[in-house]
Amino acid sequence: MRMNGDADYMAVVAENQQLKQRIRELEEAEEARDRLQAELRQSEEHARVFVTYSPAAVAMFDKDMRYILASHRWREDFGMKERDIIGRCHYDLFPEIPEHWRQIHRRCIAGASESNDEEPFPRADGSVDWVRWKIFPWYKSTGEIGGIMLFTEVITDRKRLEDTLRLQAKTLVELSTPIVPISQGVLVLPLVGVLDAARAQQMMENLLGKVVERQARVAIIDVTGVPHIDAASASALLQVARAVRLLGAQVVLTGIRPEVSQAIVSLDIDLAGIVTRRDLQSAISFATGMSLSPASPSQP
Repeated sequence: MRMNGDADYMAVVAENQQLKQRIRELEEAEEARDRLQAELRQSEEHARVFVTYSPAAVAMFDKDMRYILASHRWREDFGMKERDIIGRCHYDLFPEIPEHWRQIHRRCIAGASESNDEEPFPRADGSVDWVRWKIFPWYKSTGEIGGIMLFTEVITDRKRLEDTLRLQAKTLVELSTPIVPISQGVLVLPLVGVLDAARAQQMMENLLGKVVERQARVAIIDVTGVPHIDAASASALLQVARAVRLLGAQVVLTGIRPEVSQAIVSLDIDLAGIVTRRDLQSAISFATGMSLSPASPSQP
């Protein structure tokens, strides 16, 4: 009987130890869960602080395009500084968002990542902003897509500045190759400075456009202000002359100085097909007489 009592006692002790071990495991699991939850809360707080105070315009949405987070810059750029937007649908706040952007949102919610360096954003008041943006999905701890992150930068001021600079550059180019109509059917293009490949191309485009616009029969190119003519610049002049002739007009080259003439001869440059005159006055006399004469059958 005593042996049975000892066995029962030992069984109870062993069961008690197993129970204590299980309790310790549960307590450790509880502590680990608490630590994980604390770390998750800390990570979420870090993410919230990062997004909120990011110098970039950043917003975080769920799958229904409801706001989860938005940076101060986002609110400023889109005029929502004083509005409570968390939990609200992006499309309710911006009903003017075009359908193709909504399609982009849907594709990114499905797993795509997209971006654009320059895109117009129409406002409800009729104005248009230009934005650079990037959209990609964010994921839950389970690996499931939770929604999308949207980074944007309003570049309207930069876009306007770039457009202004492009217009100014175009104006400067046009001023560097001014085309002056002096009479019916006669254009004068006075060149000053170095005639390089880029300038020659711009000169050709401007001159051909003016020949068509003014229905010109003669285009006088005055090279008095060109310091020197080499093989490349002479080739460019020949190309311009051929292009003008295809439009039914004639190029007259004037202002060739003695040193330039010697350079052309030494380079064995063939200016066949280009009428040359000593100075602008004689070139204008020639051109005026030609423009007043009846068009030859080969001309349109």
